Amino acid sequence: MKTQTKKWLALLLALALTLALTACGGGNDSKPNQDSQQQTQEPAEPSTPPENANGKEDDQNAEGVLISEGMMPMDYTDRISIELFQGGYRMISAGTGGYQYLVVPEGAAVPEGLDENVKVLQRPINRVYMASTGMESLVDAIGGLENTPLVGTDINGWYLENVIAAMEDGSIQFGGKYSEPDFEILTDKEIQLHINTTMIDSKPEILEKFDELGIPSLVEDSSRETHPLARVEWVKLFGVLFDLEDEAIQYFEEQKALVEGATAAEPLGKTVAMGYLSTAGDKCYAVNGGNYHAQEIALAGGTYVCADMEPESGGNSNMTFEEWYAIFKDADYLFYMNFAAKFYTLEEMLESNPLFADFAAVKNGNVWITSPDFTQSTAAIASIVVDMNTILSSDDPGSVTTDHLIKLS
Repeated sequence: MKTQTKKWLALLLALALTLALTACGGGNDSKPNQDSQQQTQEPAEPSTPPENANGKEDDQNAEGVLISEGMMPMDYTDRISIELFQGGYRMISAGTGGYQYLVVPEGAAVPEGLDENVKVLQRPINRVYMASTGMESLVDAIGGLENTPLVGTDINGWYLENVIAAMEDGSIQFGGKYSEPDFEILTDKEIQLHINTTMIDSKPEILEKFDELGIPSLVEDSSRETHPLARVEWVKLFGVLFDLEDEAIQYFEEQKALVEGATAAEPLGKTVAMGYLSTAGDKCYAVNGGNYHAQEIALAGGTYVCADMEPESGGNSNMTFEEWYAIFKDADYLFYMNFAAKFYTLEEMLESNPLFADFAAVKNGNVWITSPDFTQSTAAIASIVVDMNTILSSDDPGSVTTDHLIKLS
């Protein structure tokens, strides 16, 4: 009995001692455990950072949200700009209508809240009605003809071999001329985009009809570019549309290198006249000083005789033959644009007007006509500069053979 009593006393004593020690530890609020405090104050790292090192959301989070990555570099053109966005979105600003064109990657979401002047084009963009022959040549240059199944020029009006071949095999069809589109076939083919030149601006009812059908229009104004390479740089626009950006950039850099290689360090001391006669021969046209052809001549080392005529304007100036004669007759070279009144021999030229016999270029055998694709192929511009430089820098131009300028004899 005494033994059991002692055991109970020992247990009670141990319990009392434990309670006393616990009370002492719990009352020390002024000295918390430092390790515990550090663990409480350090925030847990997020499982995925909200921004990358550039302060932008990751590409995988950019779908449907336009997060700019800057502008696509442009070397010469000031008529197009392309803003790059994460996730492959591209915003094109180009054309005379004041519109922008948002290119959306295939399968990606269309961003909300876009301005009303933004036209959305979702890839693949492979049903385009192309009514600009110059732009079609750039599409051809980067292997994109399959994306333009309808064109605004019938087969007998083309000089681009690949386009002719595609029309012959039916992969490209005539969709009606630029000013009279065949809207029935356009809607049947579910055209996504209509591309035309500034000539369509005089036909606002055509553009209104496209709007009515829900087909965006892009009226390209590359003809207003003054530097030849600015026109070629439009290839970057088609690289974006047709998901051929690398091909377009590579092509442009190659063309730029060709022009740089053919650019004379200083004038070669050769004067050049350039123009043409109307089909009836009663009107004469001279290339303006601001025309890109005048710039081609300058790059090639020639001195254009009308460089001071409308130096800020592209296109050509209309004049009488007497005025044309006075300006052109003393030029060392005549580059005749052979698409209205056409000549294939010097004899034909002299028969059309005997006064051609007074031209220094005719006397010296330095008359060159343009090839059929000269004005149709924007893609040939660099080669044309090379041809001009080859002719003007040669000691024996009569022995020179070029692709886009053909010597009359």
